Amino acid sequence: MFGQSSSHGAVETFNETIGLWVVWRGTPIIDAEVLSPNLTHFSAGDLMDRIETTFVGVAYQKGLSLRVVPSRASIRSDFILLERILLNLVSNAVRYTTHGGVIVGCRPRNATLRIEVWDSGPGIPEQERKNVFGEFYRGANSDGEGRGGLGLGLAIVERLCGLLDHPIELESIVGKGSRFAVTVPLVAASPTLLQPTMVPQAATLASSSQLIVLIDDDTLALDGIGTLLRSWGYAVASHASECEALVALAASGKTADLVIADYCLADGKTGVAAIESLRSSLGVPVPAFLMSGNTAPERLREVCALGYHLMHKPVSPMALRATLAQFLKRSQIAAVA
Repeated sequence: MFGQSSSHGAVETFNETIGLWVVWRGTPIIDAEVLSPNLTHFSAGDLMDRIETTFVGVAYQKGLSLRVVPSRASIRSDFILLERILLNLVSNAVRYTTHGGVIVGCRPRNATLRIEVWDSGPGIPEQERKNVFGEFYRGANSDGEGRGGLGLGLAIVERLCGLLDHPIELESIVGKGSRFAVTVPLVAASPTLLQPTMVPQAATLASSSQLIVLIDDDTLALDGIGTLLRSWGYAVASHASECEALVALAASGKTADLVIADYCLADGKTGVAAIESLRSSLGVPVPAFLMSGNTAPERLREVCALGYHLMHKPVSPMALRATLAQFLKRSQIAAVA
């Protein structure tokens, strides 16, 4: 239960720092120490709206309640990096909560705003809390699918909070749930703040005739990304393997305009192999890129060496929109040619 309590950069800036540099530099930008925060003033409400849009569908699919409390507070931070922090926190909360729900809200305290993420998940034992932000920490599994626990996302969260000088706190009760809180500076409201209508929203140019094939053996990930893409107007086919995708495409008589595959699939298979198999069977070089929750530098180098674009989970809606636009444009050019 929740207790009492100038613009933020263009899409191009985001692509350069979070989306494309991660892939084409061949090492995570946080580790490479090339990331400089773009501190601006913006509405916390805009951030809350984007978090709600990203996770409402997947929470519904899991039978969870998701409550994102509106906020009128104005804060100073890097919008994109702060969004990345919250995407990781809320993603973990939704993923490892099996009943009840998740609440995201803001609580003003003096000259700061605490952005809090509450869940009714399994909680984190006290002896593990000092290690939970470690790069290779894997908490106890709670999703019943044989997957590891909290994973690498919290290491990224801690690094970004340090970069932004935003303190992060964790409170948890085993069997009851957890609360993560990120503290950011409050600023006075200003007429120069970016208005909600100016904030980049979901793509409005998407065509339902453009078919995106998702391949991931993680049902939760398929539901979450698929729901987001459909809300943008795309036709989406979600499958656990390339074999399922090929059967469905053959039955429908359609071909894919874009393939998005998770890097690690079931039975030791990779998204690279899945994409290559689809391309070979369809007889066309369908545009494709990969997603992965693994941020290890060697994984990035491996994928780059194969000529593939890799995005890290949880994926920011802005990053996903920009990447979709690039790859679907390639698909349209190829179709004309």
